Amino acid sequence: MKLIHKNFLYTAIVTGILTVLVLGYFIFMLPSLYVDYMSNENYGSIVKQHRSYLEDGSYKNVAIKNPSCMTIDIPFSEDSFVITGKTFQATITPATDDMRELLLEIKSYVKANINSFMAEEQSTDMEAFMAELEEKALEWKDDFIKQAAFLDDLPFTLKTQSDSSYYQHYWDESAKIHYFSEGTLFIEAGVKDGENQYTNYVGLTFNSDRIVISYLPTMTPKMNEITPIVVHSLPMLISVIILFALVVSCLYSKGIVDPIIRLVKHTEAVKRSGIIANASLPVKGKDEIARLVQTLNELYEELDDNYQALENKNNELKEKNKRQEVFLRSSSHQLKTPIAAALLLVDGMINQIGKYQDVGTYLPEVKKQLLSMRKMVEDILYLSRREESITLEAINLSALVAGQLPYYQIALAEGKYNLVTDFSENSYVRADSGLLLAILDNLISNAIVHSKAGAVITISTKPNQLEIYNSNAHIDEDLMPNIFEPFVSGNGKGHGLGLYIVAYYANILGAMVKLGNVKDGVLAKVVFEPAPKQPAADE
Repeated sequence: MKLIHKNFLYTAIVTGILTVLVLGYFIFMLPSLYVDYMSNENYGSIVKQHRSYLEDGSYKNVAIKNPSCMTIDIPFSEDSFVITGKTFQATITPATDDMRELLLEIKSYVKANINSFMAEEQSTDMEAFMAELEEKALEWKDDFIKQAAFLDDLPFTLKTQSDSSYYQHYWDESAKIHYFSEGTLFIEAGVKDGENQYTNYVGLTFNSDRIVISYLPTMTPKMNEITPIVVHSLPMLISVIILFALVVSCLYSKGIVDPIIRLVKHTEAVKRSGIIANASLPVKGKDEIARLVQTLNELYEELDDNYQALENKNNELKEKNKRQEVFLRSSSHQLKTPIAAALLLVDGMINQIGKYQDVGTYLPEVKKQLLSMRKMVEDILYLSRREESITLEAINLSALVAGQLPYYQIALAEGKYNLVTDFSENSYVRADSGLLLAILDNLISNAIVHSKAGAVITISTKPNQLEIYNSNAHIDEDLMPNIFEPFVSGNGKGHGLGLYIVAYYANILGAMVKLGNVKDGVLAKVVFEPAPKQPAADE
């Protein structure tokens, strides 16, 4: 399965789970949360209504949700009381003695029992007190209606009939008291009939001179009121969720999969072409895909570096194999001459032919040819073995040359050569001591062999540089193009491996060798790589 299909499948699964959770929330949890929210809102409304009247004596500075709410303010020192609603405020004063006695009875009862009712830790049985209060309220209502029926000022005849069995139509009565502050409480009373549930909120404040009663009737919200609305909105809700999930999935898949597809195509193109150089991709962003691209670019760079190093190594091996092939062919050719000469001398002495009968004269010549062959073989073996163990280090070139000069005193004295030295203090080079000694030995020996008697040989060291000059010497211009080839010699005084060894070892050390004719002599110059840091002991 492709990544984009997997991503779509995972998104579909997550969308399904999310849809089930959202539907469960809307169907099972939202209605109960709605009921709880409305109950808290209604309780907050009665609190605001009651406090606003206590502070302002009206509802001017408070938003009233139910227009049927009211507040009754009963002062103990007056015969009248005030009823305040959302759109009105009325002061009621009893016009008859019976009415005044009824109002006085209500005040006396409330004043006598309010302290025990307002206490949070009530010693009075609340159910018994509420039953008694309900009975007294019915009596007061009946008395009020009876007295109102006999008033002469009414423009109509009032007949009333009281039904005390109303409670049969209601059940599940409940009451909850909230003690708000000292002298103030709120009563939350609920009741059900056959179809509806009602909650009446009563705020009650009592002090030494009056009692204030606020009343807020409400229909208790039911969960089945919001359920049909939720059910009817489910198709639209599900459609929006699915559409949103699909759009997000497409955008997300495009943002995730497209870079990976480009990466795969780029990698396949690099694989087909086989060209790693400049195969890097542009890095966009800082996410995991960007890190993957960055890592792949680093891998390309490392592979390219390794490929280049391997290519360089192969070229070096090819060059080395080519040099060895040429060298071996030249060596075999050069060895034929002393071997043939030695065989000729030995055959002549064995057969006592002519002058070769003088063994004392020609036997040393045979030894001379054998020694020449041994020197040539030793040089060849040294070339093949020495390259295998090279250690590059910081070497004091001046100290190394000065330490080797005593070995050439006899040769210099025999040729009556004049040796001049000029050593620099800052002459540290990065080289292998064995290869450097071989380069130095061949250059000095070459200068001694190819200089005329009484010549001046000057050895100088400079920063990263060695120079050897021998006067009264000259190299044929015909030899200059091949001067560093094996077995190239101008005067037959050597076997022609000295300068080849110098050039060969200098190439291994990364040094550069120059040899040429100068005024009244020949100058050999070797430029080495500088040492990274001088040893502390020699500073």
